[in-house]
Amino acid sequence: MPASLKLRDLIKQIRAAKTAADERSVITKECATIRSQFREEDNECRARNVAKLLYIHMLGYPAHFGQLECLKLIASPKFSDKRIGYLGAMLLLDERQDVHLLVTNSLKNDIGHSNQFVAGLALSALGSICSQEMSRDLAGEIEKLLKCQNAYLKKKALLCARRIVQKVPELMEMFIPHMRSMLQEKNHGILVTTVSLITEMCLLSPDVRSHFRKQVSNLVRTLKSLSMSGFSSEHDVNGVGDPFLQIKIIRLLRILGRGDADTSDNMNDILAQVATNTESSKNVGHAILYESVLCIMEIKAEGGLRVLAVNILGRFLLNTDKNVRYVALNTLLKTVSV
Repeated sequence: MPASLKLRDLIKQIRAAKTAADERSVITKECATIRSQFREEDNECRARNVAKLLYIHMLGYPAHFGQLECLKLIASPKFSDKRIGYLGAMLLLDERQDVHLLVTNSLKNDIGHSNQFVAGLALSALGSICSQEMSRDLAGEIEKLLKCQNAYLKKKALLCARRIVQKVPELMEMFIPHMRSMLQEKNHGILVTTVSLITEMCLLSPDVRSHFRKQVSNLVRTLKSLSMSGFSSEHDVNGVGDPFLQIKIIRLLRILGRGDADTSDNMNDILAQVATNTESSKNVGHAILYESVLCIMEIKAEGGLRVLAVNILGRFLLNTDKNVRYVALNTLLKTVSV
């Protein structure tokens, strides 16, 4: 049997191919070698072979015969094997295949692993390939992680909860009680994922929307601290404090304020501050201003605030960047139709 190629050597051979036929020949030959090594249960080269299969899959060639090998790597006690195995599962498995269900037990074991990085791999995979059956089996494990003190695991668990809620909306009831405390967190990663989860739940249920309207004051306070705070190297993007979190909060405020005059009134001042003080000469500022305009136009905002939003769109239309002008025209079209 020919020796197993290293991944970088396979990549060199594929890149050296002069024609598509040459490329297919290299890949067909390597796939045959990989299949024979899989049949012989070559544990030493399994991770390397799966890594090569993932590269072949990325090029558009079939690599489904490596699915079971991914499960064997996931079951390995070695972190390096698990890392390749979970990456392979995320790329090669989907919920339409029965093999997908075989990974559930490994996920459950690894989510509770003492090594946070092994648990992180399992959570990343669950957030990517979670099905309805997996959601019901593992929702309890995710809820436990929402109570832990480890920020690394907590933010990943929140993203898994979002995926679970998308797949099985009735399971959101177990996550709602944890959200209030999550909004008090100082860690920006936890805040971003919490706001993402709350947004998803609010989109799915009007009752949940009513429940979270009580948290508007907390959201406004967080947004104010972000927009008014000074420079922070950890979260600064081109002079703007954590624009990703700002945009997610404004989007959630838009959903909560839609059709509710009292809630809209509570967010008028902060929207005016964001719209007035955000740096508008860079793309990151444009993103926040665009989301602010959408929010102002959808909630029951004051007349002066609506004028401010239209003026922002007017500045967008004068921008030299065609993408910014296109966004402004689209938004104006929505505004006119409303």
